[in-house]
Amino acid sequence: MSGSPAGWLDPSPRAADTTAPINPHLATEWQTWGALSADARLGLLAVHGRGQSPDFMRTLCERIGADGTLDDVAALAPRAAESSWYPKPFMQPVVSNQPRLDQALAAIDAGLARFDAAGIEPARVVLLGFSQGACLLSQFALTRPRRYAALLLMAGGYIGGDSAPAAFEGDLAATPALLRCASDDAWVPAARVEQTAAELRRLGAVVDVEIEPGSEHIVTDASIGAVRRLLRQL
Repeated sequence: MSGSPAGWLDPSPRAADTTAPINPHLATEWQTWGALSADARLGLLAVHGRGQSPDFMRTLCERIGADGTLDDVAALAPRAAESSWYPKPFMQPVVSNQPRLDQALAAIDAGLARFDAAGIEPARVVLLGFSQGACLLSQFALTRPRRYAALLLMAGGYIGGDSAPAAFEGDLAATPALLRCASDDAWVPAARVEQTAAELRRLGAVVDVEIEPGSEHIVTDASIGAVRRLLRQL
């Protein structure tokens, strides 16, 4: 993974409209790395989990890119305010995580807008998330469906309680989606990952989901290999 600065982005996003409510996720220091936008084959929006920072995602990308897979990719990693995108567990009712959840989704919108302004449209942007970041991106893709380069969702699923059935609508237009989770992950039930895969597939994504044996809340080497294979196909 190249350490060259991705100077096409200001790493400190700020809300332009000072009359609007402040989105705390847009008042944090984001990170960029990898290829410059003019040289990039793809953009990568890398979203960390609860209690983490963009540093975690950069390390994860270094693992993925150790074979050169990400050499021509421009990466942007947003930072959650107070290291959390939303306050409650992801399988609580959506309303219990408001307004911070909507602010987090708006931050992902802002990240895509920054790529688009740099000449990398959403269809060339890979969304990569781990844990709470994967939950956020699952919710984002299902509530803002369109063609993305790929969805890489590591140990996460869509947000909301079990009692309320999902009501997602739209078209993901054959977006490749890779989902991975441990069978006995204490934080993310495998059943919700399977439900998320089913909803993505229903909205037209091409889904590769695998529940790996074990209980660790991590990105396994096998998952890294699957991510590399998908990125090479893109």
